[in-house]
Order: sequence, then C-alpha cells, then structure tokens
Amino acid sequence: MTIVPDTEITSIEAVLSSSPEWGGCHVTARSLSGGQAHKNYLVEDGQRRCVVKLWNNYWETVGVLPAAHVVLENTRIAADIGVGAPVITVSAEPLALALDFVAGGHPKLNADEDSIARLVPALHRLHHSGRRFLNDINPFDQAKQRMAAAKKHGIELPPGATAIQALMDRLETVLALDPAQFVPCHLDIWDANIIKQTSSMTYNIIDWDLAGNSDPCYEVGFVAAQNGFGQEKAHALFQAYFGNDDPVKIARARLFMAVAHWSNSGLWITALGNARPNDDADYAGELRASWEGLITEITSPDFPELIKTAATPAALV
Repeated sequence: MTIVPDTEITSIEAVLSSSPEWGGCHVTARSLSGGQAHKNYLVEDGQRRCVVKLWNNYWETVGVLPAAHVVLENTRIAADIGVGAPVITVSAEPLALALDFVAGGHPKLNADEDSIARLVPALHRLHHSGRRFLNDINPFDQAKQRMAAAKKHGIELPPGATAIQALMDRLETVLALDPAQFVPCHLDIWDANIIKQTSSMTYNIIDWDLAGNSDPCYEVGFVAAQNGFGQEKAHALFQAYFGNDDPVKIARARLFMAVAHWSNSGLWITALGNARPNDDADYAGELRASWEGLITEITSPDFPELIKTAATPAALV
C-alpha cells in the first residue's frame, strides 16, 4: 500500500461527507492492491477504518463492466443479504462507494483444505436469499457481447474462436437457461474477492462489479474454473453445494466451467486490447490461463458424456 496525494484525500473526504458517521472527519488513506477496474483505498480517521472505491467508468464504455448504477445497487443488495461488506454511503459526485472495513485475509481457494466448507455457506446465503440484482446475466450472451466488443476495437480473437463459438452455441441449447430460475450471483469469486474474517473465520465476498442474476450452476462452475480446480476438487465443490451427487446438476456445472473460461477469455481479450499504458494488470496472463482452461475442459475425455447427461430431451433431438 502507498500513501495517496492530498488531491485524492479531498475526493475521499467528499465521498464520506454524506455519511453521518464519517462526514467532516479528516482522514488518511492508502491505496489497496488489486482494483483493476477502480481505485480502492483503505481509509482511517485515527480510530476507525473503511474502504472507499473511486469509480472508473472507462471499463463500462468498452463493454467490460455493467453500468455504474447497477454495480452500486447490487453491492447494496449483497450487503443487505449479509454476504458483502456493509455499505456506508454511495456518492454521486465523485462517483464512489464507501464500505465497512472487514478485518481478515484472503484465502487460497484452490489450496486451502477448508475453502469449500467455508465458501458453500456463503453461496447458499446469496443464492437462496430470494433477492434479485438489477441485471440478468446469460453467460452465452455475455461472451458474445465481449467477443463483439473485441472485434469492434480491432482486437484479434485467438485461433479456433469460430469453432469454439459453434460449440458454445450447442452448449447453450443443451443447458437451456431459464431466467425465471436465475438467482443473485457474484460471478467473479477468486482469492482476492474473498475475505476470511479474523473473528468468525467466515467468508465475506467483496467486489460485486460483475454480479448479476444467473444460473446457480454457472456460479459454481465459474468458481471451479476461475480458481483452477482440478476435476476432483471441482466435484467436491459441486457435491457440497448441491448436497448430493445428482449427475445432471454436476454435469451442468462441469459444462459451465468451459462456458466460464470462454466468457472470461472474451473479458481478457477486450481488456488486453483496451489497456492503458500505465495499467500493470497481467491481462495476457489471465487470457492465457482462461484459454488453456477452456481447451482442457472441452478436450476432456468425458466432455461428450457430460453433454448427453446435462441435455434436456429437446436438446437431444
């Protein structure tokens, strides 16, 4: 973390001015690591700490993030559900969000032996809350939009992208998404977006920029894909989440791992083509990991059988 200049302190204090608890306080701030989309700060007034996120609309304009008002309201809803950090205030000028500081550290979801046992209750709280986010996310449509955004900006897609799009069209038919069954999902769960709370050791999910209502099988498939789970750990996650070995649900989640890698590839292609000169994020590395994960999934020996297991009767015609 680094000390921020006075100009940014002024912006942070303007954000906090609408909060009865923080308004009028003189604060210090340090920039937080991560924050590829926005600027995140750990803010202190000598006795308390909070986190302020100053908005960057750039990634919205190039098709990477939803509109700011959607992200801000989804963050509020997640806090109300009890899976996200409590919201202190939302600021229109400057556009920003202030959140309670959650003490803890980031787990290693792929390596920690207790990660599934701690993550699944948080997913259940979110998915079973009965709440709705402002936006629905069909991952197949989202991937198409991301690939289209890349083409619009003259960004070349990887070799084989046309053939994989045809496969994704087939999976879209097989998986037959029903928006009426969508639940609120985070859709960007990885180590940096989880805080393992110091006091309770429970998982608190942060950074709701990519959240929306979607199929819960996509959420768990995304978690397994994003965090590089092998088949054994992925199966353990699916079994714990569903509470059984339902072959159809597990096949859907496995197939959604491929869909997640494909959609993420579109995200990183677009981000890579629009990166600013001072942007130190490793978008190329992220794209490589997503593409390799995609190829691993679609070339798995059991992939054709997963399609047969997950398919609705209509999809088999």
